[in-house]
Amino acid sequence: MDKKTVVSILGFYKNIDEEISLKKQAQDRLKERYYSPIGCIAYDGMPKGKGRSVSPTESAVLNVPEWAAREMAELQQEQQALYQVKKAIRQELSKLPYKQKAIIFMFYLEGLKWVQISARIHYSERQCRNIRRGALAVLGRRFSANKIIAAYIFPEQ
Repeated sequence: MDKKTVVSILGFYKNIDEEISLKKQAQDRLKERYYSPIGCIAYDGMPKGKGRSVSPTESAVLNVPEWAAREMAELQQEQQALYQVKKAIRQELSKLPYKQKAIIFMFYLEGLKWVQISARIHYSERQCRNIRRGALAVLGRRFSANKIIAAYIFPEQ
């Protein structure tokens, strides 16, 4: 995997929680619209009809459009895929040596400048850049070897 792809994956990883949250909100809106109670009064102990639903809430739930049910299922699958990708990226990042991991996190995930990074880890800016270059090469090999990361289609950034 080339450097540009690794950098875009790290950028995606930085915002993956927001992506998961957006998918969850969309799914919650659909659930709220089609599965929420209608506001009817429940009469306990009343006789129930056989073979059909008597509650307005039950009738509403049974009449959920197919497209809405499919959309909710797709959103749930996308959330699960994002969780798996996030876990896989985190595992690959955790395998890096400390210096490389620290520089990758500070530069790509925290957005620090080279001056700030070099002051924190007591290396020159040039050394930090060289360490980052090595880390990106290692991550490129590991990301391409990881089945979950290699199979996932990342959005263009």
